[in-house]
Formats: sequence, C-alpha cells, structure tokens
Amino acid sequence: MQDRPRPAKAAFVSELARMRGEWKASFTKLGEKIKVHRMVVSAACRGEQHGSPWLLPSRQVVEGLDRELHAAGRLVQLWQDAVMEHTALQIKRKGVGHLPAGNSTVVERPAAGEENPTDADRRQFVELAALSTLAFETTRRIDASGAAPTLGELEDDMADIAASFDTTPRLTLIAEVAGRWKQVEAMLDGDNQRLTVTDSLRTTRLGGQLTYYLGRLAFTGGHYRDARRFADLSDRYAAQIDDDILIGSLAALRSSIAYYTHRWDDAATIAGRARRAAPPYLAARLAAYEARGQARLGRVHATESALTAMREAAGAATTPRPGSSPFTAGSAAMFAAVCAIELGDGAEVRHRAQQAVDLLDPRSHEERGHAYLCLATGVLLQDRPDPAAAVAASRAAAAVPDGHLSATIVSAMTEVMRDLNPWASDPDVSALGALVHQVSVGPSRVAPAGALE
Repeated sequence: MQDRPRPAKAAFVSELARMRGEWKASFTKLGEKIKVHRMVVSAACRGEQHGSPWLLPSRQVVEGLDRELHAAGRLVQLWQDAVMEHTALQIKRKGVGHLPAGNSTVVERPAAGEENPTDADRRQFVELAALSTLAFETTRRIDASGAAPTLGELEDDMADIAASFDTTPRLTLIAEVAGRWKQVEAMLDGDNQRLTVTDSLRTTRLGGQLTYYLGRLAFTGGHYRDARRFADLSDRYAAQIDDDILIGSLAALRSSIAYYTHRWDDAATIAGRARRAAPPYLAARLAAYEARGQARLGRVHATESALTAMREAAGAATTPRPGSSPFTAGSAAMFAAVCAIELGDGAEVRHRAQQAVDLLDPRSHEERGHAYLCLATGVLLQDRPDPAAAVAASRAAAAVPDGHLSATIVSAMTEVMRDLNPWASDPDVSALGALVHQVSVGPSRVAPAGALE
C-alpha cells in the first residue's frame, strides 16, 4: 500500500517543505523546538513516522511543526486530509470494517437501508481518492523524471549534515552519510536517462559533497589513504559542476592529508594555490592550512604572510555550508597558536591558545581540543616549564563525548607526551601517557572505509 502515491499526503509533504524553506528551518532546529529527534522530523517531512514509514506522522509531531512554522492550522488540516485519504484507500483495498492499525479509523459497514448522506459522501470520496491516485501515477509515468522530490530531501539532509558535523559522533555520521551516498550513487549509476539536465547536476553535486564527507570522516579517523581515495572520487564530481565550496573544501582536505602524512611543503602549496580562487567562506581556512605548512618548514615570512591573510578573512562567512566547517575567530586563534609552536614563540602560543579556548564553541570538540594541546605545549615553552599545567590541558583536550576524539587530537597528544618526556617519572605524566596509549589503540578511532560497505 505504501508504494502507491497519495495526493493528499503529497500536498501535506509539499506544503511542509515550502514552509520549512520559507522559515529556513532545519530538521535539527525543528527537532529541538518540538523536543523530538531530527530523524523524527525528517520522516515527518516525508509524510512518514520514523521507524514506521507505512504510517503518517503522529498528530503530536504535526501540531508541533504547525506551531513552529506558524502554519495557523494549515499543516494540521492537510495532515487530517492525508489521514482520511489513508483510511479511504484502506477501505478500498480491504473493505469497510477491516482496516489495519495505524493512522486509519475503523468504519463500520452500515446495514441495508441505513445508508445516510455521510456514508454516501464517504463512498464518493473513496472513488475520488482512487481516481486521483491513478491520475497521480499516470502523471509520474508521463513525467521524464521522478527524482526531484528525492533530491530535495537529500539536499535538506546535506544541509543538516553540514550544520551538525562538528557536534555529531563520527560513527553516527558515517551511517548517515554512507546511506545517502549509496542512494545518490544508485541514482547516478542506474536509470540515468530519467534525470533531467538540472536534476543530473543536482545529483552530481550531492555525489561530490557526500563523497567529500566520507573522505573527511576517514581523515578524522586517521585513515589517510581512504581519505585520499574519497577525495579523488569527489574531484571527479567537482569537475562536472560549478561549486567553489566543494572545490575549496577538497583542497583543504588534501592539504590536511599532506600535513598529517608529513608532506608539509605539499600541504602549504595545495592550500596556497586554492586560496587564490577560494570564496570568502573558505579563504581563511585555506590561509590557515597554508600557514601551518609553512611554519612546520620554519619559513617565518611565508607563515606570517599567510596568517595575515587568515586574520583578514576570518569570520567572513560562518553559516555552515556543505563542505569544510565555518572558520571563526576562535579557529584563527587556534591556528595562530599552532604556527607559534613551530616557530618557538612560547608567549604567543600561550596567548593565542588561551584566546582560542575562550572563543571556540565548546561543541567544536576538535578545534577546542587542539587549542588545549597548544596551551599544553605553550606552558612548557617558557623559562619555568609547568608540566602539571600541561597535563591538565592535555586531559581537557581528551575530555570529549564518545565518538568525538579524532586522530589529529591523538597525534597532537602524542607530541605533547614527547615534550613531557623529561618529567616521565612524575605520576601525573605517567598516567597521561597511559591515557594517550589507550586512545591511540582504542575503539574511539573512526572506522576505516571498509565499514562503509
């Protein structure tokens, strides 16, 4: 039954999508407002219940959406029409009095001679609903493409992934991104002639964005070969579309892969070249990546030049876009601290690291973790090193929710442990070393690409 399109349900879904677009309301924000999980909202926007796609969304969820989207009862009315339609189609299919549990309402068959105008109206509605369903199906067969509604949902999902990437556990993200990636790949590899030119471009863009996120997830888990492979595939998509955010984000990912595989000159060069053509959203991040590569090579002037460009561009665009995360003033302070470490300026490290800790959103676990680890290094780069403060800052970097401890944080913690080697006999330093070893080999690392299959 669920496979048959239903016009009343379609009207509800269409109006809900329109109002979401009008109010620029993401699944995540709506879920927070009505106190349900974002996936419940996502399902409702498809005209379904989360976990029970054959049912319409619950009245409670619809009333919450109606309230938050200022629909003045419009969504509730359309939902009620969809419930009537569901009931009517079940009546048509199974006969009156034999309806399944769910949103439908049991209607007793009237005795002979007892039919009233309401019963006649209901019977006519059943026939009308059946005919309108047939019309809907015929329209879809005539239409060259049935992909647009699905693409709209996927684009909404993509926006939600971008908005929640830094605050969602990586294993959860892998499941969400991989499922949508497979769906898009099937659309691109399958009955491709059914896609219009516009829908083909939209699908290709989604393929590139989702593949980029798979590469980024592999990177955060320390699986750099897998990350590069995903970046290679995403590059193929990016070459077919005009998406400067995707192109710049891929350059940032490649620069990061180069940096963490000790190819620092490549890291600086990749970011520097991309920065020249980057949109404002990415200019500061690419400048920061260029600066850290130059700093690692000890090139003071080149580092300072890139840091200047970073500061000038920081905060220009902070609304999340599918691609790299927004680059904030806190991000700039953290990268300035990273560069100061490489140049041996302890005072600058401490100043910028503390500034970053104060400015960064506590939910930005990776950047804030790096800020704490810069602070740990900074308190050792002074006339009177403070190993106790370094241990405390390192533990703060590791104190993140499950699923948020990235390979780059573990790598930086390992470097701090090397700096703490002169105090290896200290019990607190020894305990930190045990923690670093545990997280280096433990299950907190993101699964490799094989887990996506």
